[in-house]
Amino acid sequence: MSARGIYNREGEQLGYLEGNQVYDLNGARTGTIQGRAVYDLNGERRWLIDGDALLDVRGNVIGYLGEPVRNGG
Repeated sequence: MSARGIYNREGEQLGYLEGNQVYDLNGARTGTIQGRAVYDLNGERRWLIDGDALLDVRGNVIGYLGEPVRNGG
């Protein structure tokens, strides 16, 4: 399976995606992707996805998704 890093606008990694699951840097699941939105574990929409751009719910760019990398070699 491949993963993609989640980065803020300054390039600092905040977490990562595996499939449609969102994780923090400690490996704890923090949400899921449904369509073009990221929802937290309570079902609240937190971010929008536009291509590789990550936006807040008002449409402001807050970060980006990195290139896919293969896990496990």
